[in-house]
Amino acid sequence: MPKIVVILVFVLILGGVIWLAPREQLSLYLNPAGLALVLGGTMAGVIIAYPLNRLISLGRQIGNLRQDGHDPEALAHTFMQLSELKRKQGVRAAENMARQEGNIFLALGVALVADNRSLSEIRQRLDQEMDMFIAKREAEISILSLMGRLAPAFGLAGTVVGLIRMLHGLSDPNLVASGMSVALLTTFYGIMLANLIVLPLERKLREALREEAVEMTLVSEGVIGLALDENRAAIASRLRSYRVIPLTDGPNRLETLDKAQIIS
Repeated sequence: MPKIVVILVFVLILGGVIWLAPREQLSLYLNPAGLALVLGGTMAGVIIAYPLNRLISLGRQIGNLRQDGHDPEALAHTFMQLSELKRKQGVRAAENMARQEGNIFLALGVALVADNRSLSEIRQRLDQEMDMFIAKREAEISILSLMGRLAPAFGLAGTVVGLIRMLHGLSDPNLVASGMSVALLTTFYGIMLANLIVLPLERKLREALREEAVEMTLVSEGVIGLALDENRAAIASRLRSYRVIPLTDGPNRLETLDKAQIIS
């Protein structure tokens, strides 16, 4: 989703809140103590559950989200160029070109071909790299899944705190109003944080991981084609044999092997 769409959604939600509440009552939706309880409790739970380096990796993954997705046709064209270059100038020239593409997985595969490894060795090594990559990404995405569960839970905890304050101050109308405000707003903050930010972001990252798994599968097939010394037409046919299927919630994606299909 483009960043402008995300900004527009937040603006519409904020506009809805302003429209529903009179201007003089907008402060009723602000409760720093309740917000601190939800955000602080959620982050504390995540920090306890996961090491710091994984949290940093998740931040980098979010920052590196691609808006344009992966282009399988461009990847097929790259492999056709690599095949042609290998036939004309040798495998080392193809290896140099693969390094310049900026795709670490592609560079690894072509390097294995340049080292004259067997087909079984190449496929095994690429499968291992793909498994490790997916496992690392899944571990990072699981942080958001935990946050999506913790935020409403701490919102409910804030509701309990607010009710306690309210019950202890029944004789004072001001304390009753203050306690009810905390009780309702913390639940509101927890629900909005989980369902507007955390869980959609988790789904976004899973979709990006699925696309990366598809791309890595195509790279593996293209590398095998290079190892078999197939010509550019044969490699293009090999890669385009993966049927493109339309999605209802995103761009077109290739129908590929089980490793890409099981990511959910």
